Amino acid sequence: MGCGVALIFNAGGLAKLIPYGPLIPCAGIIAVIGLAEFWRPGLRPADAGALARAPLRPVDPRRVAQRLLGLLATLAAIGFLYWLFPEYHGTFYQPYWAFLRSVSPVALLVPVYFVWADRRLPEVRDEYYTLGAWLLGTRRPGDAGIIARHAGAWTIKAFFLPLMTVYLSNELGALYAATLSVRVGIKPLYDFCYHLSYAIDLMFCVVGYASTLRLFGAEVRSVEPTVSGWLVALLCYQPFYSVIGPYYLQYDDATFWDNWLQSWPVLEACWAVGIIGLLSIYALSTVSFGLRFSNLTNRGIVTSGPYRYSKHPAYLAKNLSWWLISVPFVSEQGWAAALRNCCLLALVNGVYYLRARTEERHLASDPHYVRYAEWIDEHGLLRALSSIVPALRFRAPRGPR
Repeated sequence: MGCGVALIFNAGGLAKLIPYGPLIPCAGIIAVIGLAEFWRPGLRPADAGALARAPLRPVDPRRVAQRLLGLLATLAAIGFLYWLFPEYHGTFYQPYWAFLRSVSPVALLVPVYFVWADRRLPEVRDEYYTLGAWLLGTRRPGDAGIIARHAGAWTIKAFFLPLMTVYLSNELGALYAATLSVRVGIKPLYDFCYHLSYAIDLMFCVVGYASTLRLFGAEVRSVEPTVSGWLVALLCYQPFYSVIGPYYLQYDDATFWDNWLQSWPVLEACWAVGIIGLLSIYALSTVSFGLRFSNLTNRGIVTSGPYRYSKHPAYLAKNLSWWLISVPFVSEQGWAAALRNCCLLALVNGVYYLRARTEERHLASDPHYVRYAEWIDEHGLLRALSSIVPALRFRAPRGPR
């Protein structure tokens, strides 16, 4: 699998210079979208170009040094956690260590970026400066909240970026294998489209977690404040799902859509198109975030792409695709096993419903999201369904906004 990735993205001996091959297309995405947002005011809700046009102030070397201290302390803490937890000592995360080696030269640009930002940031006491000042013994009221948001944002990045780099490496390897298939028929084409959609999704996931920069207006504005929000999100990912899923939420067996429908080629083809259509919506939902994809954070409200029609198109498309792929309502073990599989998949769907609800509760503190969610309830694609099932409607926060 790793060989496939190397052949696709490291042709010409680039593997020695860039151990993590998928970094090449990811860097291309960041460059294209970043430059577009930088030079086109108003392209996104947060105008990245406004920071470049902000009035300049003299550079203060002490402020720059404190920000560097804050960054170094943050990276040291994350490095310690990677060293501490056995989860990160196996071979599973080798693509992530390759990713870090590949991006390490960017560290040389960090002081330059901090000098650039020091002249332009509207608030002098940003997260890095506040943490650096706190470590030097200078503390002010309100610093605890800033540092807590900083710690939350970096905890999210430290947890999800390794996973996404590993998943992306694996998906690109599977995509490469699918391109070498010499078989003819619906299934080989389905396999290629399946891995392509997930590869695109994961590419923008890696881009999102790797580019939380004010330079592009992609900084973290707020972090999920509740334990319940964190729990339902983390439950869906390694290593937590690998512990809980196989023992409590294993909703599929030996019967899947392809072996179920192999005797009906026309229906099989239509079924495959339906799955790929849903996965395309899922991938396009992630692409709509541009540089701002991230779990458990608010980095700007997205209203384009599939989000123009639904508040949670990614969750909706992904969960529907699982029903079509695993066909839990069909089982060689009989109707009781099929009923059990359906109940278990419904529980998985319930986890994603809770994720959507906790995300809405978090984003409800942003008036832009409140206006968007209320508009979707009245004009969205599923407005008729939400009028029948009130639990699907947005619950506006109480009190003044």
